[in-house]
Formats: sequence, structure tokens, C-alpha cells
Amino acid sequence: MKTQLKKNTKKLAIWTVAWVGSLAFLTGAENTLWDNLIFTKIGLLINLAIGVGMIIANKNLFNHYDELQKKIQFEAMALTLGLAVVVGVVYEVSFDFGVINSEPEFEYLVIFISICYIVSTLLNSLRYK
Repeated sequence: MKTQLKKNTKKLAIWTVAWVGSLAFLTGAENTLWDNLIFTKIGLLINLAIGVGMIIANKNLFNHYDELQKKIQFEAMALTLGLAVVVGVVYEVSFDFGVINSEPEFEYLVIFISICYIVSTLLNSLRYK
């Protein structure tokens, strides 16, 4: 069981690095290595396919978690989803209402979601151990 968990964790890490790497490459290559929309569309489809692989790897990892690990992860995901929706909407309407001057950037929300998930997973792990 532990070896399968380690194997699935490694697979998820590989898929995650591949997805982030393909997105970084696509972002940097578009308009520098090529100036052709068809190459960009192909790159986006490849990135999407790698992202689906990452999601499947994450699901496979969850299938090998014990009940406590599942509880920790699901609570972290629930909190992260709630915070992402609430903060994301407030962030967007703040610009619409003139509270902030710069248009909201999705990258900031992704960073916020990542930090929330990591922190809530760590706090839940400490709480239940």
C-alpha cells in the first residue's frame, strides 16, 4: 500500500511538473519562437491534455489514501474552494466598483488558491495527527 502511494505521488509530481512546464513553455514561446496561431492552438491542446493527465493522476492518488488522509484533503479542498469563490468574486467586483485600479489578474487568484490549499492541508494534518 505504501509503495503504491509513493508510486502514485511520484506520478502526480511528474504530471504536475509536465503541466506547469508546458504552460511556461507555451507562455514564453508564443510570439518569440513562433507567431502562428495554429501552433499556439496546438500548444494549448497539448497543455490541456497534460492537465487532464494530471487530474487523473491526482484522482488515482486519492484512491490510495486512507480515511484520515481523505478527510484532510477533502476539508482542505472545501475550504480552498470556498475561499477561491468568495475572494475571486470580491477581487473582480472591486475592480468593477473602482475600489482597485488595475484589472484583476487570474494568476493572482491561482497563487491564492495554491497557498490556501497548502496551508489548509498542513493545518488539517497538524490538527488530526
